[in-house]
Amino acid sequence: MSNTSNQKRRRAERTRAFIEELIKRFPACFTADAKAVRPLAIGIEKELKKALAVDGDNAPPGWLIRQALARYTRSPAYLAAVMAGGDRIDLQGATVEPVSESAIEHARERRAEQKARAAERRRQKAEEAAEKRQQEKLQRLADHFNQ
Repeated sequence: MSNTSNQKRRRAERTRAFIEELIKRFPACFTADAKAVRPLAIGIEKELKKALAVDGDNAPPGWLIRQALARYTRSPAYLAAVMAGGDRIDLQGATVEPVSESAIEHARERRAEQKARAAERRRQKAEEAAEKRQQEKLQRLADHFNQ
């Protein structure tokens, strides 16, 4: 597991690059176009491992596949696709099964959590900016009266 921030950054970069590779290799399944994202079949990780195992020594490690799928399926576009319902697809883009109501509800909860975290980050940033402006104002006043 990555420990240092540099290791985490390299691992994240490798994951992003691997997702780009998946998009090129399985265009009917993975996409970078947020409007074209579709829910993936349950258990697609196994199917993906089999498809990538033909590369032999060049096959990606299991952690990279899991991390790429986690990153892809946690994206707002993917969660929106699940919330919209419809059908899940396999690596070839063929319909496998419909999205369940529990999956739709889970996606709604995840998306609400994401929005809440984003709102909290915006609030903290705004507070920090206001505090910084206040400190700068006080410093200008102090400089003005200390002349």
